[in-house]
Amino acid sequence: MNALPPKKTQNRTAIITGDGRGIGKETAIMLSNHVENIVVCSRTKNEIDIVVDDIEEINDQVNILGQRCDVSISSQVNSLMTAAVDRFGSDSIDILVNNAGVAFDKKLVDTSEDEWDQTIDTNLKGAFLLTKAALPHMIQRKSGIILNVNSGAGKTGFSDYRLTVQVSLDLQV
Repeated sequence: MNALPPKKTQNRTAIITGDGRGIGKETAIMLSNHVENIVVCSRTKNEIDIVVDDIEEINDQVNILGQRCDVSISSQVNSLMTAAVDRFGSDSIDILVNNAGVAFDKKLVDTSEDEWDQTIDTNLKGAFLLTKAALPHMIQRKSGIILNVNSGAGKTGFSDYRLTVQVSLDLQV
């Protein structure tokens, strides 16, 4: 976790989940050029450290908070939001990108109950928990953007992954 004081004025904050690699990482890097504060989280500390280093290398003026967070666990989500608000202020939460997701590319009959639970908990419950935690700050400001990232498999499908992605698409705020 980056405990240094903010480098710029505290105006706009973007929280991006699942940004250890891929779309989430690229989203965090891109947004770091448009907002003053970035909150990155992943279940893997090493991935967070790499993303923080990559962003700081590109833009040393952005304030970054990197924190380990399993988005399917409400206490970790609440801890992430508390850390973001403590660091950047409750009136600065502007953007939430719900990008965290898991997929098991296998047939439903070959999917274990634990894999099913992990998929639902991360892909659906995680977006719910983060949105629920961020919304009060956005409502207070009367402004905010929530972006729920879903796999293209929700429209085209692969194996039996389509079900959770389609449900997630239907839950868009």
